[in-house]
Amino acid sequence: MPFDLNSNPVRIAIAAALLVIGLIIGWFGHKAASSPPDIATASQYDDWRLTCPKASTKDAGCELGSDVPDEKGTTELARLTIFKAKEGQTLVVMVPYNVLLDPGIGLAFGNDKPRLYPFEVCNGTGCLVRIKYDDDLAKAMVQATSARILVAGLDGKAAALPFSLKGFAAAHNAYVNDDAKRHSWWKRLWS
Repeated sequence: MPFDLNSNPVRIAIAAALLVIGLIIGWFGHKAASSPPDIATASQYDDWRLTCPKASTKDAGCELGSDVPDEKGTTELARLTIFKAKEGQTLVVMVPYNVLLDPGIGLAFGNDKPRLYPFEVCNGTGCLVRIKYDDDLAKAMVQATSARILVAGLDGKAAALPFSLKGFAAAHNAYVNDDAKRHSWWKRLWS
């Protein structure tokens, strides 16, 4: 039995099929035309900065970082950097040479008990501590109102280096979203 192309049900079915095909082509065409350029980016979120390589760079991800200045804001006392390493998300804390190495450092958020970490190495820029940046640490940093790095000076006295969390929650959210887009075609499709 041949189709009668002049019947209303056939015309409605053809129109609906063309509409769906047009919407799909329009959606993907819009995504292709409006995709961001493939360039490295740097964004500032108050006291935190997010730097990302080109999206086409394989096995690379964004870095989230902040500097810890002295009270006058003229000298960098420490630096915090969060990035994705082979072993997972990592927080690296760099402090200057004039610290005792045996005690390591402590990270304290608000009134919580400090978390202690040993130094890993000292190099040309300072002494480094590598910390596994897991969900527990991320949650503590996002929710905290104050934070400080605890170190022991060469004189044996403890010193607290307060660092700002202003802008950290927004920067962390952007960091997580960019990582999801880089490693999931589904997130790239809907972003």
